[in-house]
Amino acid sequence: MKGLIKEAEDFLDEVKDDDVKNAGMIAEAQRVEHYEISGYGTAVRYAKELGHDAIAKKLQKTLDEEYNADKKLNDLAEKRLNDKAK
Repeated sequence: MKGLIKEAEDFLDEVKDDDVKNAGMIAEAQRVEHYEISGYGTAVRYAKELGHDAIAKKLQKTLDEEYNADKKLNDLAEKRLNDKAK
């Protein structure tokens, strides 16, 4: 996660155009979301495999929230920011 944050900071330092910066930050935020989705998805699977159904449900709720955040970021990028950054 620290590496992803560092890459986002480097990106912000390099890019000067605000529209490109905004589109890039959406992409960077999605990379973080995908990292979180991967982690929570694995944790849900492990909890289920170990028979910890209550824990799996809680983890699944968080996983669903991460998917929702990713979808919102994707919608924002597709509907607004990517066109401006072209």
